[in-house]
Amino acid sequence: MNKKTEVSVLVNRLKKQGVEQIEFIYTDYTGLSRGKTVFINELSSRLLDGVGITRAMPASTARDEIVNVPGMNAVGEYRLVPDLESLRILPYAPQVATVMCDYYDEQKKPLAFDPRVILQEIIKQFKKFGLEAKMTYENEFILYKEDPETELKPDNPKICFSTEAMDHAYRFLPELVKKLRAVGIYPVEYYPEAGAGQHEIPVAPSTPLNAADNELRFKRIVKRVVQDYGLYATFAPKPNLETAGTGAHIHLSLWKGEKNVFFEESDALQLSKTGYYFIGGLMKHMRALLAFTCPTVNSYQRLQPGHWSSAYATFGKDNREAAVRIPSTFWSEQASSMNIELKASDATANPYLAFAAILAAGLDGIKNKILPNTFVDEDPATMTKEQRTKLNIKRLPLDLETALVALEEDSYFRTIFTDVGVDTYCKVKRADIRYFKNMSAVQIAAVHRDLY
Repeated sequence: MNKKTEVSVLVNRLKKQGVEQIEFIYTDYTGLSRGKTVFINELSSRLLDGVGITRAMPASTARDEIVNVPGMNAVGEYRLVPDLESLRILPYAPQVATVMCDYYDEQKKPLAFDPRVILQEIIKQFKKFGLEAKMTYENEFILYKEDPETELKPDNPKICFSTEAMDHAYRFLPELVKKLRAVGIYPVEYYPEAGAGQHEIPVAPSTPLNAADNELRFKRIVKRVVQDYGLYATFAPKPNLETAGTGAHIHLSLWKGEKNVFFEESDALQLSKTGYYFIGGLMKHMRALLAFTCPTVNSYQRLQPGHWSSAYATFGKDNREAAVRIPSTFWSEQASSMNIELKASDATANPYLAFAAILAAGLDGIKNKILPNTFVDEDPATMTKEQRTKLNIKRLPLDLETALVALEEDSYFRTIFTDVGVDTYCKVKRADIRYFKNMSAVQIAAVHRDLY
C-alpha cells in the first residue's frame, strides 16, 4: 500500500469513528506542546505534506518572545510532518485526533535540531549496536482547588502514602486511568506523595520515542480530567516553596533482544559493565545534561541538598539523594526489572531532548568504556567536602545559567544537537533567565505553577 492510499484509508476510518479535527502537535524548546488543527475534509493532503509553520517558532519563548537567531524570523516556512504511528484519539474529546510531528524544511528534509528528530537519530545509533532502550517518566504532580475567596490551595494529601489521601484521589483516579489506557499509557501504581496536594503515577516503560510522546499525552490528560473535579494540576518542579518539590524521574533499561544488558547477577549492585559504562557517560556529561532535564529557573528551586531531589553528581543503590539511583530489582523478576533512574529531572523538560541527551551521554560511556565515580550509599550532603572530593562527587549546577554554560562547553553534545540547536536552545533559556531576574522566589514559583 503506497502512502497516498494509506492516508486515504486512515481518513475514511477516522470519519467513521466520528473524528472531525486532527491536531498536528510539536513540543518546543520550552517544553510546551503547540500545534495546529486541521478539519477532516482537508486532512488528506496535510497528512501527506504536513502543515506550514513560521520559521520563528523554534526560537520562541513561553511568552511568544522570538529570540534573535539567524533564519528564524518572519521570512520562510518549516513544515510539521505527522508521524502516523503516533496518532491517538483524545479520550475526553473523541471528535479530535492528535498526532505528533517532526519539523521538516522546504527541501523535505527533517531538521537536525528538531527535538523529536534528534531522539530518532540517537535511537538509530543504538540499533547499530543491536541495542534498544526502554524508558519511562515517573511523574509527580500537585493538585490545587480553586477557592473563590482567595487563591489556589493544595488539595488534600498532606501525609505521604496515607490511606486518607488515597480515598480522596479515588474520586478521579478510575476515570484518569481509563483515559490514560485509552491512548496506550499503562499506569502501574498510584500513591499520594510527600508534598501538599502531591500525587504520583508511574507508568510502564516503552520505546524512547513512544515514551516521550506519552509524556505529553500524560500531562495533558491529567490536567484535563481533574478539571471536571474542580481541580487544577501542575507539574512545575517547585510550585510551592513551602512543601516538597515535584520531580519527573526518568527510568531506563537497555536491551539486546530479550536480554536486559544492564543486569549482572554476580555484581554487588546487580549492574553489568555496560550499565556502569552508561552511568559513567551520564556522570561525565551530567552538568550539561541538566540543561535539558532540569531546564527552567524553577528547576533549581527544587534541586537542593536534603530534599530527596538529588543535588550531587553521583550514583548509588536506592540512594534517593544521588543524581542516579540503582533501584532494587523485583525478587521474582530480577533480570527484567533492572533499570537505572535519573532523579535530576522534572516535567518542564522537552522529553525528546531529555531522552536524547541521556541516551547520547550513556552511549558515549559505552563506546569509550567510561567508569563512573565510586558509588555512594549515603547522602552526599552529610559528607565532608574532603570526602566528596576524594570520591570525585561534584555538586550539580546551582542555577540554569551554570547548566547552560556547561552545555555550551560540552563539544560532544554539539555533535548530537548541532550548533544551531544548542545556540538556539540557550538563547531561549537565557530569555527566561532575564525575565525572572527581578522576581521574588515566590513569584518565580507561581509563574511556573501556572505554566507547567
